[in-house]
Amino acid sequence: MAGGNLSPRQKMINLMYLVLTALLALNVSKEILDSFITVNEGLENTKATFKDKMDATYAQFGQLAKENEAKYGNAWKNAQQVQQLANQLVSHIDTLKGLLISKTDGVPLDKVLGQANGVDTVLNLEHMHLKDNNTHITEMMVGSEPAKPKSGQYTAVELQGMLEAFRDKVKASATDDPKLQASADRMFNFEPRRDASGTMNNWASMNFYHVPVVAGITTLSKIQTDIRTMENELVGRMLSGVESKTFKFNTLAAIVQPQSSYVTVGGTYRANIFLGAYDNQNAPEVFIAGPGARVDTAAKPPVIIGDSKQLPMNGSMAVLEEPASSAGLKVVTGIIKFKPVGGELQVEKFRTEYEVAAPNLVVSPTKMNVFYRGVDNPVSISVSGYSATNISPSISNGTLSKDKDGYIVKPGPGPTAMVSVSVTNPDGSKKSLPGMEFRVKNVPNPTPYFAGHGVNDNSVKKTELMAAQGVIAKMENFDFDIRFEVLSYTVSTTIQGNFLEKPCTGPALSGDAKAMLDKVKSGQKIFIENIKAKGPDGTTRNLGALSFKVI
Repeated sequence: MAGGNLSPRQKMINLMYLVLTALLALNVSKEILDSFITVNEGLENTKATFKDKMDATYAQFGQLAKENEAKYGNAWKNAQQVQQLANQLVSHIDTLKGLLISKTDGVPLDKVLGQANGVDTVLNLEHMHLKDNNTHITEMMVGSEPAKPKSGQYTAVELQGMLEAFRDKVKASATDDPKLQASADRMFNFEPRRDASGTMNNWASMNFYHVPVVAGITTLSKIQTDIRTMENELVGRMLSGVESKTFKFNTLAAIVQPQSSYVTVGGTYRANIFLGAYDNQNAPEVFIAGPGARVDTAAKPPVIIGDSKQLPMNGSMAVLEEPASSAGLKVVTGIIKFKPVGGELQVEKFRTEYEVAAPNLVVSPTKMNVFYRGVDNPVSISVSGYSATNISPSISNGTLSKDKDGYIVKPGPGPTAMVSVSVTNPDGSKKSLPGMEFRVKNVPNPTPYFAGHGVNDNSVKKTELMAAQGVIAKMENFDFDIRFEVLSYTVSTTIQGNFLEKPCTGPALSGDAKAMLDKVKSGQKIFIENIKAKGPDGTTRNLGALSFKVI
């Protein structure tokens, strides 16, 4: 816009232009609104399809309960409760949609809500005039404070409470079906989440605060479809769960039971192959013994002594899931209970074993395969496909002992050491594997330090010299935590033209050496020579000499 002095009329025109531009920027395009209408129509069709399917399921369920009350009665009563709650929710949401259309377009509610073919209907969004209006949906569902949505009749808070009650009913009716419970939690999740701007927002405001009314109604239609989906899944499983109690064999399957899933070169793969018969419409009950429990095979029928856990079923097969918390051989024992048609309860015991191996990346830097004398060299020895109990390692030069985290190697005097392994196969046979050669070395010499200074330093302060206690030997850049004992050294310097030398035994300065160093002045040099230290391997090392100029 132009600058300078403007007339009041021109200023007003400019201001109106700015307001119009802002309104255009906020306007939702017709194409987007039409998309919501299309999506909503599809959701309405899906909802009607689910309603027809559920009516057929309920009719079948009710007829079966009428014919056999003892078998189907309890499940049918539970299914009727789910049906009632779902119908109430869907009807309530239809009322919400009708009220939103009525308030937005100013149409009487009875003109919005109706019936077609015995099914409740809501006026098609295509016939709305103010599709992008967001005032009435905000006032009715949320209120003026999005962070604190209002409560009461026909609000989002009320709807959320009803949906939570439906979700809890579904979960209570599916106590033996954790997958369905998890699905209900995911489908009816009302936790705050981030909106498009990245701001955390509550469920009510995310869906109904300042959104076009057609978008809000489409969201409500999606919720109705979720309700019918969950209702269909739950009641269908209720009915199939009752039907599975009539036991019969109607399916054959080939079963391969290997002795071991791992076979090494030179070994033999062995497996039992047989036919298994089961009823794919009747699931048995499978229990496994808990920690410290066992199966009493002497009892008739077999029972589990101690704690037990019932396994979840995938059709007619139990799903065994055991967390692999530690490596090694694991044994699972348990019982299977089933009742044949017209017969008595049958109980069979079972036992299975499996191996847990820790994930292991082996990288062997051949130039660095070294054992050091005089220290404990920790090593990890494993063979893919074999548990630690079936591995027997040995060493050619030195000793190899078991440790809580693996093995400890203490090499002998030779220049090399060969680590070999023999393994025990599942059939009991033994097999030797190629070994790995390691070089054997002495621990490297430590670095001597005096007054906090080492071989790379050439000066020492007078104050540091006076505070010095003696010589220490440090292992630098070495992975083992070992210590060298300083045995002896000599300290020398020139005092008033006379060269003096004082021997020291052990790491500490002798009294004579301290007295001599007290007389050293700035500019003089001191020498610490013939430094000898004893290592953990028992050898005596010559660590060289240190020299410093006093400053």
